[in-house]
Parts: sequence; C-alpha cells; structure tokens
Amino acid sequence: MKYLSLVFDDGPRDLMCEMTDKIRGFGWSAAFAIIGNRINDETLPMLKYVIDNGFQIVSHGQDHSDLRLVSSKDEIINELTLPIKTVKQKLNYEITMARLPFLSASGDVLEIAKDLKLPLLGQGIDGGDDWDSSVNSDRIIEAVLGSACDGAIGCLHVLGHTSEALDVILPELKKRDFHLVTPEELFVKNGITPPLGVQINNANEYFNPAVSSSLKRPLRN
Repeated sequence: MKYLSLVFDDGPRDLMCEMTDKIRGFGWSAAFAIIGNRINDETLPMLKYVIDNGFQIVSHGQDHSDLRLVSSKDEIINELTLPIKTVKQKLNYEITMARLPFLSASGDVLEIAKDLKLPLLGQGIDGGDDWDSSVNSDRIIEAVLGSACDGAIGCLHVLGHTSEALDVILPELKKRDFHLVTPEELFVKNGITPPLGVQINNANEYFNPAVSSSLKRPLRN
C-alpha cells in the first residue's frame, strides 16, 4: 500500500465538513490548513467537526500574508503562531505543523520556523492550480492523479471545484492502492521525525535518498 497526504488550504470554510465526509467515506483522513483570522464562533464548529473525525489542522498564517515581504521577526512569529494559540484556547487542540501562505519563504522565514520547531508542509502533488476560480474540476483531477506518488504531501484548497474533483480522485486513488493519511501519520508510518527549516514536499525524501524532490510549482494562494 502507498501512503500520501492531502492538505486543503484556506479554511475554515463551510466545505470543510463536506470534504471531510467524502474522505472519511473511504476510511481515510487528511488535513486542513487554516487562516487564523477566519476562526470565529461560526467556524469553530467546522473545526471541531473535522478534528472529531480524525483530521489534522495546521496553521496557514494569521492573515495569509506573504512572509517574504515581512521584515519583522515578531510579525513572522505571530503570523505562524497566532492560529496555533487560538485553536489551543478554543478547542484544546495542538497544532504541530504549518503551511506557509503562497508557499513563500525566505531564509529568515525558514530559520524562524525551525526555531519554533514547526515543520512546514510543501507541495508534492500538482493541484492543478485549484486556487484559481477559472480552473475546472477536470483539470484538478488530471493534475492530482497524474502526480500522486507514495509519500507525497498534496496542496489543494477548500473550494467547490476541488470538492467536486474529489468525487473522481478518491475512488481512483483507492484503485491505485493509495491510502490517505494526515501529514503526522505519514511520518509516523515511516518512522521518522519531520525535518525542520525546509518545506516538505514528500516524506520519502527524508529516509530514501533515491526518491527525487517533488514538483516545483508556481506560487499560489
């Protein structure tokens, strides 16, 4: 069996619960990367729902700022950690990983994340630029299925056309003997600790040198 992890950015949004149900229907799990300033009384039940269903929550920044353009160390720290503090306070859930907004990082950002002991999830599966509202579900399906590989961490978004694409992607991944897990589970299953100071595209890179670095994609939301 092959393992991969899909992480859906820009939550919390209503579709999180729908997407959770689709993935749980296969007995699988995934993760949602959430923006801190979207956490409120209306969205907290969505977060609780996905957590209660065994999904992982990761930080996607407080304001979804491009951290390459932030010069203050304190501001970078706040961007990465405020969602973590809010979720801990509101739901008593420990966020242990992050995905950088726009996947954008400078050396300073990577070093700060390393100091915070915060593993950074990258993009090891082509999401077909699903963040773009003009992209249709067929393009997302083709991109994901064409690039899915063992150990990869996918970067998709909590959007309608992405949820629609899951209706085709999930059964096809099952046919190909893939099993979806959370990023934390992906590393546990391989018996390694997530590396720090890098954006992790494929967990296999860190215990099997023969596995090449995953896809290089344009910056996206």
